[in-house]
Amino acid sequence: MPLEDRGPDRNDSESRGWMKHDQVLAGVALVLLVIGLVMVFSVSAAAGLFRPDGDLFYYARQQTLVACAGLVIMLIVSRLDYRRFRMLSLVGVLGTCALLLAVHVPGVGLEAGGASRWIDLGPLSLQPSELAKLAVILAAAHLLATQRARSGAFEDLMWPLGLIVAVVCGLILIQRDLGTALVVGVTTMGMLWVAGMRGRDWLGLGVAGVTLTLVAIFSEDYRRERFLAFLQPFADAQDSGFQVVQSFIALGSGGWFGVGPGLSVQKFSYLPEAHTDMILAVLGEEWGLVGVIVIAALFVTFAVCGSLLALRCRDPFGRLLAAGCTFLVVGQAAINMGGVMGALPLTGVPLPFISYGRMNLLVVLVAVGLMLSVARFGPIVVASGTHPQPLETADVTHIDSRRRYGGSRRSGSRDR
Repeated sequence: MPLEDRGPDRNDSESRGWMKHDQVLAGVALVLLVIGLVMVFSVSAAAGLFRPDGDLFYYARQQTLVACAGLVIMLIVSRLDYRRFRMLSLVGVLGTCALLLAVHVPGVGLEAGGASRWIDLGPLSLQPSELAKLAVILAAAHLLATQRARSGAFEDLMWPLGLIVAVVCGLILIQRDLGTALVVGVTTMGMLWVAGMRGRDWLGLGVAGVTLTLVAIFSEDYRRERFLAFLQPFADAQDSGFQVVQSFIALGSGGWFGVGPGLSVQKFSYLPEAHTDMILAVLGEEWGLVGVIVIAALFVTFAVCGSLLALRCRDPFGRLLAAGCTFLVVGQAAINMGGVMGALPLTGVPLPFISYGRMNLLVVLVAVGLMLSVARFGPIVVASGTHPQPLETADVTHIDSRRRYGGSRRSGSRDR
């Protein structure tokens, strides 16, 4: 019987379930974005007092503009067939590596806080390490979806992906950005698990990653001090442990229901980086433990919806792409929340959707757009009159998102 590649327009129960996860995922992302804009507005008034120009709404205005642009980009990406990005994946990695090197070129890179991580583009500073997250996800999804990688052998999964990740993380570490390198590593480990890496190989790779992370921590004085502050934050509460202790004070001050919207005290220069890395502590002070639980629940919901989208996609590339974007958002959130609450060392990783950070917000919204594209265009191949059957081929870039077959059009069928 002829096969149809039917998309989310069909009316069967499988399609309704697919679209439900799609809609919940988009709804959760929008709710988190709105909460983030409210919190950035709250912190902006306090942080603006210490700006040279005294602009109280600078951070809120910048974040709002980027959020609007990011939503437009997210919508555009979600309407494009995600398989068209596959041919650009390896080129994107090479371009990202070139940008990671360009930040060290005098006159091109911008230095702040002792690190050179940005390229000046006028109104928006480009941070190549943020782009590296998406580039690695696309490259990993492409390489792990090949027929060779589907053997599950360690060498087939890691070559050349292991080299790509090592080079990208190395270039990020040169910028003194261990947090972003950790996000890339965690995302890659998650994708390797989804790709079917054997348990002992995956655990061995994880142990090697933890070992390299410890080496990176103890090779730099400021990283070592931050790690020791994580172990004993009150041992030096006025220096290395200051940020963690102030975070505890903010969270403790909030109690169950918080002191009220906009009434945080810690954001007035008591808590360093209150508008970026530590914004969850301000949220906990203003909205209390209940507010923190709501944020955690939203990210858990995001993780569940993203996982279900990945599991339901019959295309290996789409499945890995959705899984990678899920690990990117949720992994970054876990690292940030763990650091703010003292469960993990502080790494400088922003909280997705909520922390101030223009490039990070754009990258996260693009990742959501890619997930929505997988939900919209993920191929489900079925035999006429039968239940859906899995798509076994790894290379599906040839499938057109429009009409697949010639001949007369079936009743009720539509171009996507």
